[in-house]
Amino acid sequence: MEQDPLISTQIRDYLIRSSLGEGGMARVYRAYHLRLRREDAIKIILPGIAHDPTFKARFEQEAQLVATLDHPNIVSIYDFGEDRSLTYLAMQFVGGGTLRQRLQHAQPLEASLAIHYLLQMARALHHAHQHGIVHRDVKPQNMLLSTSAPDQLLLSDFGIAKIFDPGQEETHLNDATLPAPPLHPLTTSTGQIVGTAAYMAPEQVERLPVDARTDVYALGVVLYQMLTGNVPFQSTTTVGLMYHHVHTLPTPVRQVNPNVPEALARITERALAKKPVQRFPSAEAMAVALEAARAALTRPFFPIPNIQTTNPHPSQPSTPISAPTPPIYTRYNPAQTPPASYHPPASNPLPYVTPVPQRKNWLPTIAAIFAALLVVSFTIIKWPASSAPLPLTTPTPTPAGTFTDTFSSNAYDWPQGNDSGITASIEQGRYTLITDHQQNTHFPYPRAVGLLPTSFTYTVEIAQDQGSPQVFYGLIFYLQPARTQCYAFIINNNGNYQLLRYDGANVPFKHLWEGTSTAIQRTLHSKNRLQVVARNGQYNFTINDQTVPLKPDQTTLSDTTYTSGVPGLFIAGPDTSFTVTKVQLATP
Repeated sequence: MEQDPLISTQIRDYLIRSSLGEGGMARVYRAYHLRLRREDAIKIILPGIAHDPTFKARFEQEAQLVATLDHPNIVSIYDFGEDRSLTYLAMQFVGGGTLRQRLQHAQPLEASLAIHYLLQMARALHHAHQHGIVHRDVKPQNMLLSTSAPDQLLLSDFGIAKIFDPGQEETHLNDATLPAPPLHPLTTSTGQIVGTAAYMAPEQVERLPVDARTDVYALGVVLYQMLTGNVPFQSTTTVGLMYHHVHTLPTPVRQVNPNVPEALARITERALAKKPVQRFPSAEAMAVALEAARAALTRPFFPIPNIQTTNPHPSQPSTPISAPTPPIYTRYNPAQTPPASYHPPASNPLPYVTPVPQRKNWLPTIAAIFAALLVVSFTIIKWPASSAPLPLTTPTPTPAGTFTDTFSSNAYDWPQGNDSGITASIEQGRYTLITDHQQNTHFPYPRAVGLLPTSFTYTVEIAQDQGSPQVFYGLIFYLQPARTQCYAFIINNNGNYQLLRYDGANVPFKHLWEGTSTAIQRTLHSKNRLQVVARNGQYNFTINDQTVPLKPDQTTLSDTTYTSGVPGLFIAGPDTSFTVTKVQLATP
């Protein structure tokens, strides 16, 4: 084998140590940065391409743009330039090999691992698309496995990336007069149709407009390959492959591998649609569908930990249950005797709802006898003796219906003090809530805000500072304290999220959806930004600005059970503390 003449030579501050591979445009080497004492990768552009003055101008423009990308799943660009007539690009050294090597034995990956890998690539591409770059050469060879984090995948090689306007749906390539593609089964040549034929979208083949959906198609090919072991189309020539991409439907994924979940097969099919308009509109939309497929794959149930309830049917023996029974959320009213541990509320009581065991059936009878004699209030809501439906006693909404609270003061009348298992205080731009050892859930809300409109955006920035990572926390909306009714969007530091609906004091809450999200910051003191966008009974949710999937191919919840109530917080225990730094309500 001929020795590479660049090995052991120096280019600027880089000492070339070994060859990592070669593509159609460049050779890639492992290099050592002498001044920074760091292992890097350096790409040397092939002389036949680098000496083209048109390429030089384009290379510099694209290198500058790609260097602006900052994403954990995109290889970082450190430097580019020329030395001894060699055009080079220095970048992050990853070192764990490529996804292509991982797939070289044509064996399908587990569905969960395929989702994990593709989610990272979809989010990386979405980041590039937001900066005006469509990759155009998405393939396993350009997906690098990290040595420091084996589950991390990094996208590389934006060498033929097309700069485009992300604000427009599509842009046209000025290559209508280019010659026919060369007869090579894998990669087309520079100056002609660019890309890798096995992963090329139909619009690339036909020299039509390219945009973010072009990369979505290539992601679909990669997903198909991960699930089945092979790309969807096989041919010995580039022309044959290109024909299939434009005219042939791939064999359904589940026909090749029956073990692939149906939801994942649908995602693959949509990504591989021949017409861009039929694909996912963005890489982020595809990522949301993948998140939902992952949630449906395991259907995990993440109960609010350790909340116990009594057996509602004492005559029946208690038996282990596969899914925990939700706690009974109830209220104290004038016809009920408070528990022995009850203490009258302070002057500024905390608005909360706490689970207690159901009363036995004879309590309503005793309650009816003594109802007229008892005139007390056991919570922040005053309960009349009447059994008729109770109106929600909350302040009138502000005229604008909006507010932003950063807790420089208590202008919106959040509860403070120590009451029934929770301590709350506002100081120095922080709303701190601490629970005791009881396994209770609390719903504090700002009493000076009033009722929510039918359309709004409600955002909460909150961090868990103490307690188990299994404890849930988050936001609530359309809370009706008098009836213990609301919606709750909650997370925990294990990366799980739930969407719940509370339907009354003695009615178990309903799980509307649950799953896991990589967007959740999982360490103590790390802030998470939760948001719900409501539009007349239609709800969308985000965690740290990433859309939360609710079902496969669905990100919107439709539920008109409640359309009136106040916003608030969801705090659970035991022995937890949380810091809220911002709460915001906006209206269209």
